Amino acid sequence: MRFFSLTTTTSGSAFGNWPIIKQIAWVLGLLMQGIFIVLSGMGIRSVAACIIVFTVITKMLMLPLTIKQQKFTKVNALMTPEIQAIQKKYANKKDQASMAKMQLEQQQVYDKYGSSMSAGCLPSLIQFPILFALYPVIYDLEKYIPQLANYSESEVQAMYQFMGMDLASTPGLSFPGILIPILAALFSFLSSKLMMVNQPKMEDSPMGSSMKMMNYTMPIMSLVICFTLPAFLGLYWVVQSLVMIIQQWAINKHMEGISVEDIIKENIEKQNKKRAKKGLPPLNEKANINAKKLAQMEAKNKEEHDKKLADRDAKMKSSTDYYNAKAADPNSLAARANMVREFNERNSKKK
Repeated sequence: MRFFSLTTTTSGSAFGNWPIIKQIAWVLGLLMQGIFIVLSGMGIRSVAACIIVFTVITKMLMLPLTIKQQKFTKVNALMTPEIQAIQKKYANKKDQASMAKMQLEQQQVYDKYGSSMSAGCLPSLIQFPILFALYPVIYDLEKYIPQLANYSESEVQAMYQFMGMDLASTPGLSFPGILIPILAALFSFLSSKLMMVNQPKMEDSPMGSSMKMMNYTMPIMSLVICFTLPAFLGLYWVVQSLVMIIQQWAINKHMEGISVEDIIKENIEKQNKKRAKKGLPPLNEKANINAKKLAQMEAKNKEEHDKKLADRDAKMKSSTDYYNAKAADPNSLAARANMVREFNERNSKKK
């Protein structure tokens, strides 16, 4: 039995059997295998080296998505109050016409900023499967690097040694193993703080509160996880957090020279190019179309409202005419009611 198999459990690779995750993990596994082959050819037979190179490459591949996500966050800080105002406007209106108007008004806001309802979700939806697929590749190296089977148990053990640590074992509380969970927590905290540098202040919003909480919960999670899992997973966590710090510093420098107006302009240009390929009008024309639709809906609603008022007035007039007609008959209940009312009024004046 292989050394690696003795020190890990099959539950760690459960993610690798999920649909989509399995396919992505297979691709990432090929990358890990390629890294091992290249490093071995250079005389570097080290699991730590493979993990470090693998982590750097995968983080660099996801860099465009990270930048896209942070650009959206800046624009979203402007859009959110407008969207919330529209939602508040229609909060108590659940009829189909009001819902349609609300959607149109919200779409106008998204069009104004060159964004869409799914713009913020898409980068995350792409990243999550990749992040889930990374875990089984790192956890089950023997599966994704079949070349390890060509080495003896002692040689594989040597590959798991890194700076006096046995990466196949949990870090424990002794030095230098304890450095892995500590560095993982520290780097996770620093990367979170750097990520917030160029983002709009949102302390009063639910999103701002949740992000602030995540800044503290994620480092704690990193600390706990890296204490309980094999050290090579902790090494991956440390390296990816360190790479995130470097990336985030570079992104912050890049974003300093980009205003929100520039991002919006870029978004609109991209959206217009996509729309042109589909034979659709540019966003400004679409906004005019939506404005006309809203005007038509407003006119229709006003017409319906006026009709209801007219119907109500007609019914009231009919009732009044009927009452007056009955009042003309001295023996009618209406006439007697009038007599009582007039009697009461005269008595109240005398008092």
